[in-house]
Amino acid sequence: MTTSSPIPARRMDSVRAPVVSPMPEPVLLIIADISGYTRYMTANAKTLSHSQVIITELVEAIIREVELPLEVAKLEGDAVFLFCRKLAQGHFWPEMRQIVGGKLLAFFRKFSAKVTELSRSTTCTCNACTHIEKLRLKVIVHSGDALFHRVLNFTELAGVDVIIVHRLLKNSVATDQYLLMTEPAARDLEFPEPLQCEPGVEHYEDIGQIGTLTHHPQARSQTRADSESSGQFPAKREADQSTDSFAARFASSWNLYCKLWFAPLKANTNQPHLHTRLPNKGLSSLGRIGLATLTLILTPLMLPVGFIFVLRHACQTRPAQHHAKHPNGCNCGLHS
Repeated sequence: MTTSSPIPARRMDSVRAPVVSPMPEPVLLIIADISGYTRYMTANAKTLSHSQVIITELVEAIIREVELPLEVAKLEGDAVFLFCRKLAQGHFWPEMRQIVGGKLLAFFRKFSAKVTELSRSTTCTCNACTHIEKLRLKVIVHSGDALFHRVLNFTELAGVDVIIVHRLLKNSVATDQYLLMTEPAARDLEFPEPLQCEPGVEHYEDIGQIGTLTHHPQARSQTRADSESSGQFPAKREADQSTDSFAARFASSWNLYCKLWFAPLKANTNQPHLHTRLPNKGLSSLGRIGLATLTLILTPLMLPVGFIFVLRHACQTRPAQHHAKHPNGCNCGLHS
């Protein structure tokens, strides 16, 4: 694993490989997994529908960061399975490995920014909304071979290395938020800055021993905080300040309020790609239909009431204090 200065990404349309390959090919496999909600869930329908909205918001924040050479293989509940076809990059691979390394770190920044936005914007007091800050992101990276094949209208990845990257979701890392790379993946990646990594070994039946390197994003805090305070990131600082205006706080809270309020309606639509691994203890189909109907009936009343709640929340919410020391347990990875 090496580091180097970032370089601009170039268009990769000309090097995209065929979707289906007759033989296994070298790939970089990545799983970005959101965790930390299950312990707070109950059979309460409101909590479950709100958790669905929040997880969807966070998954979409990660997906918006995905661009070539990374591609989404599938959504697996509250996880995103990604891959990068190394042969397809040809002689561009030395540059692409730097881009991929930068994207892995960007996942943590975007995830943490979205967690902060959601936790500051919500006016709800259910279990899901009050525990947003407990959510964490773990990213697993493995380098190996995969066979691309088609099942009906879906392109699937198969092979031992695909199994390995999924097995690594269950590991011996004691913390909740981390970047875990197998040794082959670490050799394939370059990062825009030095990373502090802890070596480790995972053992799996039928697979054996797997050497790993684990990076905890919080270890990067002081370098970035110092750089921003010295003026090296003025554009980012101005962007942060613009989102702290009253209009931005109100818009963010109102947008989230509407999504949470109408969540029972969306829960009845056919959106299998947004299903999460939350406990399956909700209402029956008839109960969900009843809840959706009640939501529609109460909407003319609750939207004006919600507007007042959101307006008050936006007035009372203090702008974020940038570069301040965050409390213990902060998962942003950007501050000390």
